[in-house]
Amino acid sequence: MNDRHDPQVVITAVRHDPGAAPGQTTVIRVLSMLPAHWVCTPVADQDGFELRVRLQGAAEAEEAEAVRACVARVFEDPALRGWRRTG
Repeated sequence: MNDRHDPQVVITAVRHDPGAAPGQTTVIRVLSMLPAHWVCTPVADQDGFELRVRLQGAAEAEEAEAVRACVARVFEDPALRGWRRTG
């Protein structure tokens, strides 16, 4: 993907508690807590995941900040204990 034509925010996370749910389950939980109209592409393994959120508005900087703020709130959910955002 070309960032110039397809701007996006990339969210990455790692499991820091071996007792936490695996990445494949966790990324589904994260997706379920995001706005339904967001276009997201997840890639996950046992101990981490990457989630690309495509920006669709004209004001990319503001939209990117809104995405990051929403994801920060999602990671406060108790279902995501044992996971930490990276990068």
